[in-house]
Amino acid sequence: MTVKEISQIAPLSAAARALVKEDSNPSTYLDSLEKQQLYEDGIQFLAYHLAVATAVKWACACVRDLQAPEKKDQKNETLEVCERWAKAPADPTRWEAKKASDQYNAKGPTKLLAMGVFLSGGSIAGPGAPETRPPQYAAQKMIAGSVQIAVISYDPPKGPERYQRAFKMGRDFERGKA
Repeated sequence: MTVKEISQIAPLSAAARALVKEDSNPSTYLDSLEKQQLYEDGIQFLAYHLAVATAVKWACACVRDLQAPEKKDQKNETLEVCERWAKAPADPTRWEAKKASDQYNAKGPTKLLAMGVFLSGGSIAGPGAPETRPPQYAAQKMIAGSVQIAVISYDPPKGPERYQRAFKMGRDFERGKA
């Protein structure tokens, strides 16, 4: 998708939309968002711009990096399923993400991320039921939400720096450096 197309579907602020030019490419547009410190908009844009598996890898990295220090050593089965899906997207793992989200009582960013994986493609109806496609861009919305919740769920007063950190992590994925 072009920058203009993404700007028409992603929930971007008026300030971010004003930066869209006819000749904008994703990299220069993200540079503009960074220069203006519109990191929340950058997170939204990246969630729609990156391939879904790459966006899930980025969101997983954000959840791990931005969580409370006391949670870093705790096992997170739901996040592990999302990471497995991102490495090798397949329908059984997509359903496993949904099951893990429900079974392990996932909360916060991990719950949203697992739902993003589940809504990434394929039918959301159970076996034997008529195929039911997920709503368009549902995965991108959940991925963006998971990154945003990861940012604000720990140490909210440092939100601006944490948004910047998540944005920079996303840029690394966008550039193929992560």
